[in-house]
Amino acid sequence: MNPIKAGTDLEFAVLSDAEYESFSVQHPQKNFIQSADFARFQRARGQVVELVGFRRNGELVAAGKLNYTRNRWGYTVCECAKGPLLDYTDADLVTSVVELLKTRAADRKAAELRISPNLVYVARDEDGAEHPEILDNRPLVAELGSLGFEHQGSDMNFANVNWMFIKKLEGIKDAEELIMSTSYRTRKAIRKAEKNGVFLEQATLETLDEFYDALSTAGDEKGFIYREREYYEQLLRTTSSEFTKLMMAKIDIPGYRKSITERLEAESATAADLRREVEETGSKKKANRLKVVQDLVDSYERSLKDIERFPDSVGVVTVAAIHFVCFGDEVVCVIGGTKQDYIYFNGATSLYWGMMLHALEKGYSRYNFYGTFGIEGQDEEGHGGYAFKKGFGGEVVQLLGDFVMPVRPAMFQANRLVRAATSAARLVLGKLPLKRTA
Repeated sequence: MNPIKAGTDLEFAVLSDAEYESFSVQHPQKNFIQSADFARFQRARGQVVELVGFRRNGELVAAGKLNYTRNRWGYTVCECAKGPLLDYTDADLVTSVVELLKTRAADRKAAELRISPNLVYVARDEDGAEHPEILDNRPLVAELGSLGFEHQGSDMNFANVNWMFIKKLEGIKDAEELIMSTSYRTRKAIRKAEKNGVFLEQATLETLDEFYDALSTAGDEKGFIYREREYYEQLLRTTSSEFTKLMMAKIDIPGYRKSITERLEAESATAADLRREVEETGSKKKANRLKVVQDLVDSYERSLKDIERFPDSVGVVTVAAIHFVCFGDEVVCVIGGTKQDYIYFNGATSLYWGMMLHALEKGYSRYNFYGTFGIEGQDEEGHGGYAFKKGFGGEVVQLLGDFVMPVRPAMFQANRLVRAATSAARLVLGKLPLKRTA
């Protein structure tokens, strides 16, 4: 294929998986969406995917994974989600890449081109407050606008996450330093889960049903959108066990009950001995020790009462499930949750903590909690999830957002009108009174 040239010396070319991967994995904006691993997975699902590069004097200076989607009316979109990967401070390079992308989209009969650079919009702290003195990419919005893109904003959406909560792991030496970087409440939850015997297991094709049952149950209970089972099966079949981690938190109910009962019996015996000694000697030291032991006895009794609703016949149960991706310099918590019946065991906390330890062990420098909203106040939907993530430490990250450019203007405008009319019709129908039938 003859390379497409921009108005400058930049050349466009379709890349092999290997060539694309060697570039993308080293790029500062690398992310799992823009990875060769994810491209192979999407191809296996029947999606039209193209890995493209841009060369200057023979050197690869930019790249991107393009997805082509076509609706039933023949309207095609060319999208480069979380990309393209390039130096956005080089205005000439940005202009040339956009020109070549538009040309390629037109050659593939696409009516519109979508990009969403993996760049921070403006720096924020853990509370979401802006810090433009640290980083401010807002001028890039106007620059892309001058090239023909329309900014779609950076609101939360399921397909292309733009608001995240990220914990940096650089400089953290070990597990003790890591746990001390979390809040008191989070540390307490982590240690409670460990004490309760919650353990983690990575799902395989053979255990996928266990993972999916927990994920779908949590999704139905909490109201979040999750993929179909086949999606996760295809991930396991086409990507590595490090790239795709379908993690489960489990508890052995009979084992947990036995452990608590044994600890209760031991501490009760100790309390009885101390009580006798205090009565005989009046020792204040023994009295203080008795108070500590009695608190443990009370705690174990409460624990046994709390799990009365879980009979031993339950056996080993999956209490939480989360889909993680490990790529580049980060571990990403894509989606997951806890079965509400088993929230007592802090399964999600165990999963977050376990994968943070994995990130630390493997040298990943960031732990990405991914989609985060409800940041501005406790009355907002999603604030509880944000507060939960915040307990682990980190900062709010807002990306630049989505950009759309017409490639075939007439078709683009016609599609926009149809969508607007459809939305208006749905709104009207939604307000009409329902007819009662006999």
